[in-house]
Amino acid sequence: MSCPVKSRQLCSQLLRGSSTASSAVATPSCSLQAACSSRNPRVALWQTRSYAAPRAPKSSRPPPKAPRLPSQPRSEVRATTNITPEAFAEVIRRTDGVFDTMSPEQYYEVAASLADAFIMGPSSFSVRLKGEDAAPPNVLHELGCIIKLTRPTTQISHEIAVAMWTSASEMGYKPSTISLARDVFRAGAWGRKAQLRKLETRFRQIVSEGKDGDALTVDGEMLYEQGQHGTAAKVLERALALDDPSFEWEHHCQLCLGKSYLKLGKPAEAKKVLEDMGDNCSPEGHAELADLLRTSDPEKSKQHRYLAAINGKLDMFRYLAETAFEDEARATDAGSRKDHHLWAMEWSRLADLKEKV
Repeated sequence: MSCPVKSRQLCSQLLRGSSTASSAVATPSCSLQAACSSRNPRVALWQTRSYAAPRAPKSSRPPPKAPRLPSQPRSEVRATTNITPEAFAEVIRRTDGVFDTMSPEQYYEVAASLADAFIMGPSSFSVRLKGEDAAPPNVLHELGCIIKLTRPTTQISHEIAVAMWTSASEMGYKPSTISLARDVFRAGAWGRKAQLRKLETRFRQIVSEGKDGDALTVDGEMLYEQGQHGTAAKVLERALALDDPSFEWEHHCQLCLGKSYLKLGKPAEAKKVLEDMGDNCSPEGHAELADLLRTSDPEKSKQHRYLAAINGKLDMFRYLAETAFEDEARATDAGSRKDHHLWAMEWSRLADLKEKV
């Protein structure tokens, strides 16, 4: 891709946690109107008896007009979003220099204007400012990413972020097309909405060129989720073989490839590609490695479960508790049994906290 490396880094943050969150894309519903009446057109042809024409009904007073209610001020609608100066400043601080095209104040001002335009505008799927206020596609993309990363999330904020990505994608900005394609697929709307066909075409064009590692990663992930594990592995292998300096989702590609290998019954290949991630291994990658090593290297398996747990995959605490209870049962001396029991209780406590979240 021709875009700078930084522009491809912006939504990598969304793979951490967005992958565990559940984030569904909001797409406007498509309604179809019946094109013809359900009345049988042949009935009139079968009638042979004449009937008097019915009289026109007497004119009656029109119903009184409903009182005009004041529209909800856009400031009140925007108050239901997470678009605030404080939220923007927090995301920019937390992402440590990823968003540096503007100052936090400037990002917020443009986002607020775009949010107002979206709330009051005719479209529920894209948003732009006109004239000298128009935002370039890279800024639209960055703002969409920032809004996606703000907490707590709200439905209207999600729709605004998607609209920003859509507008940037329509302007030819590839990172937005790729990010939006993944978002739409994970929401279960891929191939089901007429208004998304242009997006799907743009994404397929990028994939067909075979030069964008991130696009191939998303395509491979889609194939994996559809159960086409062999085809997914080939696409993901192509992505990793590229000499793409802006390959931002490389580690996610490795994770998807490792999972594909596991589905294909290739544990050795899966173990290698997941271990190659090193310190960049995701919580899900650590969990997969823990399962692979459970028999051959129990201690290393525990380490991977622990790393998965403290990095967000909190259900791993339950597995650690079960393992500690098993170790307690196998222990031959009182001291070891007590130690394993204490660890089992601690892991259980953390697992219970997770279930209350």
